[in-house]
Amino acid sequence: MGNFLPNFFPTPKRREFNIGNRYYDPEKERMEQLKKKYDPKTPEEERLAEAKARISEAFQRKEQPKGLLTTRKLIIFLCVLVVLLVWILN
Repeated sequence: MGNFLPNFFPTPKRREFNIGNRYYDPEKERMEQLKKKYDPKTPEEERLAEAKARISEAFQRKEQPKGLLTTRKLIIFLCVLVVLLVWILN
C-alpha cells in the first residue's frame, strides 16, 4: 500500500562515518617540537616565520570580549531613552 501513495515525508538516508584509527603521543609531539625549535640546521627564515606566527597569535588573543561591548551599548541606549522620555514629558 505504501508504494501507491506519494511519499510526502521521505525517510532520511543513513549517514556513514569513516573515522580512521589514530594514536596521539603528546610526549613525542613535544619532543619533536623542541628538536625543531633548537635544531641548529633550521634556517633563519623558518625561525623568523615561527616568530611572526607567535606574534600574530598574541595580537589575535587580545580582542575585546563581546559581552562587554553589548553591555556598553545597552547602557548608552537606556541613557538616551531616559533623556528622550524626560524631554517628551516636559
